[in-house]
Amino acid sequence: MKVIGRFLARGIDALLPIGVTVYVIYWLAYYGDKFFGDLIYPIVPEDYFWPGVGLMAGVLALLLVGLFASILPGRLLFGTIERICMRIPLVKTVFRSTQDFTRLFISPHEGDEFGEVVWVPIGDLHVIGFITRGPTYGAASANDRIVAVYISMSAGIGGFTVYLPRSKLEPTGLTVEEAMRLVMTAGVSTTERTRAEPPPSA
Repeated sequence: MKVIGRFLARGIDALLPIGVTVYVIYWLAYYGDKFFGDLIYPIVPEDYFWPGVGLMAGVLALLLVGLFASILPGRLLFGTIERICMRIPLVKTVFRSTQDFTRLFISPHEGDEFGEVVWVPIGDLHVIGFITRGPTYGAASANDRIVAVYISMSAGIGGFTVYLPRSKLEPTGLTVEEAMRLVMTAGVSTTERTRAEPPPSA
């Protein structure tokens, strides 16, 4: 029975990640294709409407929007929309929060500590945190200025925002993607273990 159980566990270990990945990709593709397909159905001849056309249209639309947002007219347009959104109380909160969260995981941050993955000391413990664009206190060039750090809970369910002196934070050497994978798996992920070594307790 132990041998059977070991092989059964090995089979689950081999197939479950593949199955979940395939399902998530299928779910995104299916509903993305359906959503964009419903949008373009009135303007696409029925003979040219086949499964996947909606998804391709969605990807093309994102590429075109990204291209447009990269040139001067697009920057002016989206800048105007952003300024309008920032003037409306409730809309401002939702818009800014979504914008910052999206940029944290998508936009590059070369030369900017926004999105930097750091060790956050909590007593004798250390947790992984992400420096955000929250308010900072103190001189920008001072190492003891207070910065906002987001601490995600395991499995991605909620989190906390704390404010600590920059001098108490130490870099992990991880990218945002690597750190989130390590946090969301509750430390089970082994890929980043050799790089993410907590500093010694004080």
